[in-house]
Amino acid sequence: MERRRVKSLMEQAFDHFGKDVLYEEQLFKFYMDKGMSRDEVKKLVVSAIGKKIIMIGSKPIARDDNPMEILGNVTVFRLLRRDEY
Repeated sequence: MERRRVKSLMEQAFDHFGKDVLYEEQLFKFYMDKGMSRDEVKKLVVSAIGKKIIMIGSKPIARDDNPMEILGNVTVFRLLRRDEY
């Protein structure tokens, strides 16, 4: 898929949520609700990462009562600005 198409698809999801950073489950649910299969979404995400449209990262999840106690991590994606690629 060409870069322009991948960028347009990614921007749709980020615009929908009005954020620059999305959780993996938000991104996947957005596209699966639009009729894409999980494998198709994975391919789109891998393509967007490879084309430097989004960046993948990890965010720690901590206890509310003890922020120093990390319970785990979630995968996040950030839409890159033009000056970052």
